[in-house]
Amino acid sequence: MRTLVFTLLFTALLASCGTNPGREGAMSQAQMAEKLRAMEQHLAQGLDQTTIDTAMADSLVDLGMKYAAQYPEDTLSPQFLFRAADVARGIGDRGLAVSLWGKVAREYEGSRFAPEALFLMAFTLDNDLRDTARARRGYEDFLAQYPKHPLAGNASELLKILQSNKSPEELIREFQQQQ
Repeated sequence: MRTLVFTLLFTALLASCGTNPGREGAMSQAQMAEKLRAMEQHLAQGLDQTTIDTAMADSLVDLGMKYAAQYPEDTLSPQFLFRAADVARGIGDRGLAVSLWGKVAREYEGSRFAPEALFLMAFTLDNDLRDTARARRGYEDFLAQYPKHPLAGNASELLKILQSNKSPEELIREFQQQQ
């Protein structure tokens, strides 16, 4: 009986010491990318529900950052960082979203995600965090780098509003008076 218990314990110990391909630390690049895509799909399917799977969202953000840190030269890195920022903003971590969008804009300038990342960074600083100085710089940088981008008109209008130094209430009153 003792031998059987010892054998079972020894086998369990050996199994726990082995690698676990399901753990994030042991995943290959392809496995990480596939897991990120699956997480994105899972979260997208839940968008019509009243609550979001915050644990899944947190995991997606963490894994997206980990992927970009481990594979900074991979063409998927800016995409995963951009989406991680979007999810971070969605679950209320606007500071992290700004940081991740800033990273995409700075470190992946040639990426198709860079312009929108810079715009969303400035917009989040302006709209959510009320950091008007940094938002102004973000809009100015966006317009300097991407003057022909489809979002350039929006950035220009938002910059004008910031430069007017008017409160939202004043702007609403002015808009209503023009109607």
